[in-house]
Amino acid sequence: MSTDLFWQALEKAQPQLKQLEARDAMEAINTLLQPHFPHLAAELQGKAEGEAGQYDLIITAHGATEHFQDVMALTRSAPALSLFADVIAFRARAELGDLTMSMDNFSLSPADILVGHYADAGRIGLQLWFGKLIPQDMLDHAKHMSFILLDHAIGEYDFAIKIGPVEFMEGKPEQTTVSLAIFPPVLDSFWCDELKHTALFPIGENEWTGFELVSNTDPDDKLLVQRNESAMTLVGRADMLWRLQVEVALDNKDDLEIAREFEDQLETLLTQTQEGISSQITLHGNVRSMNWHVSDVGIAVAKAHTLARTFAPLQFDISSEFDPQWQDYLRWVA
Repeated sequence: MSTDLFWQALEKAQPQLKQLEARDAMEAINTLLQPHFPHLAAELQGKAEGEAGQYDLIITAHGATEHFQDVMALTRSAPALSLFADVIAFRARAELGDLTMSMDNFSLSPADILVGHYADAGRIGLQLWFGKLIPQDMLDHAKHMSFILLDHAIGEYDFAIKIGPVEFMEGKPEQTTVSLAIFPPVLDSFWCDELKHTALFPIGENEWTGFELVSNTDPDDKLLVQRNESAMTLVGRADMLWRLQVEVALDNKDDLEIAREFEDQLETLLTQTQEGISSQITLHGNVRSMNWHVSDVGIAVAKAHTLARTFAPLQFDISSEFDPQWQDYLRWVA
């Protein structure tokens, strides 16, 4: 595996890396990383004097969610290395303090960025205003610097998973704002209290809603959707990033009853250990699609295949997709 090859190369290079300054060591580590994970990068964070290890090694995908699974696979497989105290997935939130970014005699700090927020299809949309006058020729630079400061304030994972559209606004703020310097706890409260993404696994009977979508061009082309509203609590949770999908063609009512029994049994297998939850069910034509969000996709797929074999002669099409933003589930949210 590429993870093993990288860690073996890094372990072998440790004696040389220990002789280098941090910047040079980071460049050397990235040279080792690129052949195996070209879309990832390594960053070094110094440790306080007296702490075990010289650095924390941070693995980042620069916010690209399609590569988050590689970040997780790499960090989870990390061996104990003498040069690194910890191997960390994603850039964490930073203590902003008096952090200021400067470029061409222009400076911008978190206190100069005013943030308004709103619910956007299960995620958080942001509207940004500048709290000080920005020269016209520096406006594009200021926007770029704002994204960097947002990444520092919110952290790479939360920025990618929890934040929806980000708009730069003109004029005076049209809603209540706070400075970016104090925005992170506001974001956390809104995510949990208003959007109900508490990260707590729901206990008891789940709450379901259902609706029907009809094609604009063909009134007979209908999609029936059932959504598990109780699954909303787990959106964005860092161990519920995979979607398991099971599709089956139904030719009669007996097939439907069999499919429902399969669904109930798989739901029991996944929820009793809190390793998965049913998120939604759709019916398009005679095809029933059952979806779960799961933590360990390998185990969940294996359980689905094992169970499906006991429900012959129905043919179940079992697949999975890395979906850390729960896009398939949230697409129905207004």
